Amino acid sequence: MNRKYIKPLLTGTIIFAIVLLYFFFDARDGYDFLPKCPFYTLTGFYCPGCGSQRALSALLHGSIGGAAGMNILFLLFLPFLLYAAVIALLNMFREKPLVQRIFYSPLFVKISLCLVLLFWILRNIPVYPFSLLAPHNT
Repeated sequence: MNRKYIKPLLTGTIIFAIVLLYFFFDARDGYDFLPKCPFYTLTGFYCPGCGSQRALSALLHGSIGGAAGMNILFLLFLPFLLYAAVIALLNMFREKPLVQRIFYSPLFVKISLCLVLLFWILRNIPVYPFSLLAPHNT
């Protein structure tokens, strides 16, 4: 086997295994072996990523509303993550790599940081409508 195919094959296998894990062991059911958020465990406050595992499980089971109820930020950033993954995969096979210009834009970085920090603060305010940003079953 050509060495340049090992990294994409290994990466694809790991991603496929994670997808299968979250499909067959739905994180919304609260399996103990799935990782818990250390920030929430230590502080009792939600981090920006809290609910992402359950949102992924909801998406894999066709529930966009359920995913939005768990972590809307995860759902909003998923297209960017998929874009980055496709470009990274393509770059494994190209002589001249494609550049992900959007991620190197100072404006994109600043807007993303502000959104994450704002989401982090607002989802921990236990008052409607901010409480809608906390992970919940829909």
